[in-house]
Amino acid sequence: MSSVDLHTHYSYQIMLPEAIAIVMAPTDTESPHGIFHLSDPGGVSVIRNCQQRGFHPHEEPSDGSPIYEHCSHVYMNANMKFDVIDLREK
Repeated sequence: MSSVDLHTHYSYQIMLPEAIAIVMAPTDTESPHGIFHLSDPGGVSVIRNCQQRGFHPHEEPSDGSPIYEHCSHVYMNANMKFDVIDLREK
């Protein structure tokens, strides 16, 4: 995730700890998507204390954890049936 993605996701995750970030990489044939969240407390603390804007590097969390990690509370099921409904006005 980019630094802009991390700062955007931080806002969601502090309000809703189970929030996830779905990242699409259509040109990556081995891993075309990923589902992530900020590590807590490590990544959350790094982003909370960062005042920079735009694209920039971040320090590693002091606890040795990554800033973000794959979600362990999300399960993919290719056989699940669902409908996507576009509620935007035409």
